[in-house]
Amino acid sequence: AASIARKIYLRGGLGVGSFRRIYGGRKNNGSRPSHFGKSSGAIARHILQQLQNISIVEVDPRGGRRITSSGRRDLDQVAGRIANVA
Repeated sequence: AASIARKIYLRGGLGVGSFRRIYGGRKNNGSRPSHFGKSSGAIARHILQQLQNISIVEVDPRGGRRITSSGRRDLDQVAGRIANVA
């Protein structure tokens, strides 16, 4: 969930289809050549719904999801704490 929140923070306007592409990987076809395969949409969708329930992301009218102002504040605070420790 943190990875998805970070990607929306950096890029914005990402939806389930975008995350299926981002987290996809090699599909092993046995003796046939491997090709790219998208990841599961259910997992990405549920994580996005959970982030919406805790008010970190909201639906973007132009498509996909975007970070809310309170979500941006929370992620900035977490990043600040990590920077102080490192």
